[in-house]
Amino acid sequence: AAPPPSAATARIEPQAAVQAASGPDAGTVAQFRLELMDLAPRYKKYPRIAQDNNWEGRVELRIAIGEDGAIASLSVKRGTGRAVLDEEAQAMIRTAKSKSVIPPALRGKAFVLEIPVDFSLKD
Repeated sequence: AAPPPSAATARIEPQAAVQAASGPDAGTVAQFRLELMDLAPRYKKYPRIAQDNNWEGRVELRIAIGEDGAIASLSVKRGTGRAVLDEEAQAMIRTAKSKSVIPPALRGKAFVLEIPVDFSLKD
């Protein structure tokens, strides 16, 4: 039978597990989210059918970024009730993400962002 682990080994292993599970720095993720939200409106196209019908609303998107820095998944967390607006919000974020640079502190790490996109005829 193997000898029981020493007390020193038992103390080190939980710390290693905590460090591995901690993931990316929340502040860096928040900063990248803000940068993406600042960049995204440049690629927003208010669909003509939505304008013609006075459709407005907020789309809440959930974006999972993989360890490779690419979008692993992009989904509508809460939609407007109008598919054309929900789809445009996703297209806008895909384009903005393709033009953004992942900060060095987040490279090689997976993380999730939630981003709201507002469609308002007053803008």
